[in-house]
Amino acid sequence: MPDETNQTPNGQDTAQAGFQLAAAGTTDVGLRRTENQDAILITPTVFAVADGMGGHEAGELASALAVETMEELTFRTDRTPAKPLPTQEQVRKQIQLADDRIREALDARGGTTLCALLQVRGTEAARDTVTAPISVPPWTAGFRREQTRTDVLPQVTAQMIGNHRAQAGTATGSRPQPSLLLVNVGDSRGYRMRDGVLQQLTRDHSAVQEMVDAGQITELEARNHPHRNLITRALGAGADSQPDTMMLKARPGDRYLLCSDGLSGELTGEHLQALLAAYKDPQAAAAALTQAALEAGGRDNIAVIVIDVQPLDTGLAQGATADLALDPRTG
Repeated sequence: MPDETNQTPNGQDTAQAGFQLAAAGTTDVGLRRTENQDAILITPTVFAVADGMGGHEAGELASALAVETMEELTFRTDRTPAKPLPTQEQVRKQIQLADDRIREALDARGGTTLCALLQVRGTEAARDTVTAPISVPPWTAGFRREQTRTDVLPQVTAQMIGNHRAQAGTATGSRPQPSLLLVNVGDSRGYRMRDGVLQQLTRDHSAVQEMVDAGQITELEARNHPHRNLITRALGAGADSQPDTMMLKARPGDRYLLCSDGLSGELTGEHLQALLAAYKDPQAAAAALTQAALEAGGRDNIAVIVIDVQPLDTGLAQGATADLALDPRTG
C-alpha cells in the first residue's frame, strides 16, 4: 500500500482553455529505504514531484520545501484559492525561491530534484515544442541550400506574413489560451502519452545522461551504472539549479506522467507505456505503476503522478479531494 495518495478531478481557470485536468498520485518508501524523501503535489493547476537527497531528514525537508513553494502559485497572498494562472516567468521565479529557501534551511546539507507540470497563462507564441507540426511559410519553398543571399526579408510583404499567421492559427488579435508548462531540475522525469505512444519529454540532469549523450555508454548500461544517482543539477545543492522549461499545448486525451527515478529506474519506457494504457483511471494507473516498481526491486523511494487532459464537458465536479493512506511498513 502506498505511503500517500492524492487525487484532484478538475482544474481552475479552465473555462477559457477547453480542457480540464484530472490527476492522482502516490509515494512509496520502497523496499530498501527506511525513510521517504520523495514528495508530490497535486492541486487543480500545479502538479509536482520532488526527490530529496541528503542526510537524515535533510532530503525530506528539501523536497517538502520544494513542493510547498510550488503550491504557493495556486493561492493569493491571503491564502485564498483561485489565484490567476501564473506566467512562465513567475514560475521560474518561484523555482528560484524554492532553491533559495532550501539553501538557507539546509546550508548545502540536502537538495532535491523537481519535475512539475503547471497550467499557465498562454501566449500567442506558445506552441507544442515537442510534437506540434511547424507551419512552414510558403515563401521558403524557393530557398536553396547553397543560397548565400541574405535579402529575403525585403521580399516578404506584411500581407504575406498576415496570411500565413492566419492559416497557422496564430493571427494577431487571437485571445491567448492557457497552456501547460513542464519544468524539471535533476533526474525526476516528465512523460506524455499521446495516441497510445509514450514519450519522455524531459532530459535527465545526471552524469550518466551526459555519458549517454557523449556516446560513452548505452541507455541500457545507464540504468545500472554505479554513478546513476549522481545529479548535475538540483535545487538547494550544487552550483546549477536552473530548470529546463517546455511550453506544451493541452490536447484532450493526452496523459502525462511525472515520476522520481524510483519509478523510471525500475521500469522501462515500454513497461510504463503498457501500464498507462491498461489503466484508464489515473488513480488506478498510479497504483499499478507503484506496485510494478516495487515488484521490480523497489530500490529507491517511488513518486508517481498521472495527469489526464480532459474536455470540459466531462461533468466532473469543481474542487479537489485528497486521501491519505499510511504504509504499514512505515506506520
